[in-house]
Amino acid sequence: MTRTSAVASETLSYCTSCKMDLNHIIVAMKGDKIAKVQCLTCKKEHVYRAPKGAAEPQVAKASKAKKTAEEPEDHSIEIEWEKLMSSHKDLPVKPYSIRGLFGLGDKLNHPVFGDGIVGKLIYPNKLEVIFRHDVKILVYGGVSQTHA
Repeated sequence: MTRTSAVASETLSYCTSCKMDLNHIIVAMKGDKIAKVQCLTCKKEHVYRAPKGAAEPQVAKASKAKKTAEEPEDHSIEIEWEKLMSSHKDLPVKPYSIRGLFGLGDKLNHPVFGDGIVGKLIYPNKLEVIFRHDVKILVYGGVSQTHA
């Protein structure tokens, strides 16, 4: 089934700023192809790039019933966060500090973003942390030896 794309509808696209596949709003079309999109996470506008592993754009139909106050847009991030937090429930929560040492799977508490879990170590001094409603890249002091 082919879906039609239109300006102001949602689509999945690779965000050049966030470096991952995220929901975007279509802001420009060239004929029947998506030309430009705006990331719903970082709000930056860029040329459309197909999500990794997808050959054709998948446009999400925006429905008012879907977007209720009880159900956030990034529901899948929240589900993943809950799974990770429950699977690592026995680990202590470390307070986040730019000088702190963290390893893969460590739980941390950020003063602004709240509780999160380290999902990826990015060489040499960055962490990809999964928070309840978003994924953030944070700077840190180095690699922890606690989780080998």
